[in-house]
Amino acid sequence: MTRVNRRAPRAGRMIGLAAALALMPGLQACSVPGFPGSGTVDSQAEEREAGRAVQNELAEGSTSHRLGAASHTLLLDYWTSEDPAGWTPESSPIINLSVKIDGAPVPGAVRVTRFNARVDALGVELANDQGSFALEPPYAYTSGFALPANPTAESTTVLFTIDLLTETEPGSGVFTRQTVLDTLTIGFAGMAADAGAAPGE
Repeated sequence: MTRVNRRAPRAGRMIGLAAALALMPGLQACSVPGFPGSGTVDSQAEEREAGRAVQNELAEGSTSHRLGAASHTLLLDYWTSEDPAGWTPESSPIINLSVKIDGAPVPGAVRVTRFNARVDALGVELANDQGSFALEPPYAYTSGFALPANPTAESTTVLFTIDLLTETEPGSGVFTRQTVLDTLTIGFAGMAADAGAAPGE
């Protein structure tokens, strides 16, 4: 009579279980695409860190914008003599700007009849200059303003409205009116390190 060894399958199962347990630490250390793992957590942390960057067009101290205006191109230069790296939401830096026609002179008079600067988010008007100012080369329109403190924001956007009168024919005295809009976003470096921090940290 042949005896059947019923302990062999059980022993095999025990060996298989032990091998699976031995592999588990290695599986926990790796990350599989589409599944949570240590690598996924690290990438998410890096994305959050990258998202903390605050836009500041004056981070280098100056910037220039080119805008089309009738048959002309306007060059708007913005600059500050202060250090943008030290600005915080409570700062009130002085911003300067210059508006001029870019390129070779074009026959005919060009006049700035209104320059307005405001921060809509704060309901604050920074400048509202109305008159008749020559803009054809070599002339330029220059102005400046103090940016208001904005304690609850990471950046402040200033909206500029410039009304131009452009002579249709040299010496005709007939003008066309055009409104040109531009924006300047000023960020606060002090906000980048604190963004996303829990209260009290």
